[in-house]
Amino acid sequence: MITKHRLPYFVVMIDVENMPLVVTLDRFESIFKDHYTPLFHYVNSIVRDEDQSKDVISDLFLNLWQQRESLQINHIKPYLFRAARNGALKAVRVKNQTIQIPDDLFNTPTDSYNPFEWFAAKQSTKIVEALINKLSAKRKEMLELRLIGLKNHEIAKVLEVPEKTVEYNMREAIEQLTHAVNHSNLDKATIAGGLLLVTIIFSLT
Repeated sequence: MITKHRLPYFVVMIDVENMPLVVTLDRFESIFKDHYTPLFHYVNSIVRDEDQSKDVISDLFLNLWQQRESLQINHIKPYLFRAARNGALKAVRVKNQTIQIPDDLFNTPTDSYNPFEWFAAKQSTKIVEALINKLSAKRKEMLELRLIGLKNHEIAKVLEVPEKTVEYNMREAIEQLTHAVNHSNLDKATIAGGLLLVTIIFSLT
């Protein structure tokens, strides 16, 4: 009787998403071009000094290049923002940080320009900015990262906290802001604009 023996075989699954990033010169240039501007805006929102912010970002990329052979980076975007945050916090105290909502977030179409709508939008923006800056430092920082375009799981990596913590604080923040806008002593148009702006901020992805 002849017994057939099959050679064992192995299936190797490669998780491309979590593979360490290899930083070549071309890859480095691409990372720099893709991330410099949002990183600069984030650092400057903390430091409030453009020259100092540029120095922080320059040091960040210099460190990335010099340590490219030893760094184990699986997710480049959270890594960069975490490094930028650490650099910014070394440059200035975070307790003085205030958030400014980007001008183009609440955009009134120019083809249907209405002075009253523009005024209401500006008023709503100022109100929401003031309310955001009354939140805890942790929630302000999470919102700053959200305004730059980071998702919850990316914010969690930057701040080195569980994603559930980010989700919880985002829910609490939107409830706080919505309640504050609804109970403010403002005209209906400004309140409506404020509520719309809060919705836009928390729907950013």
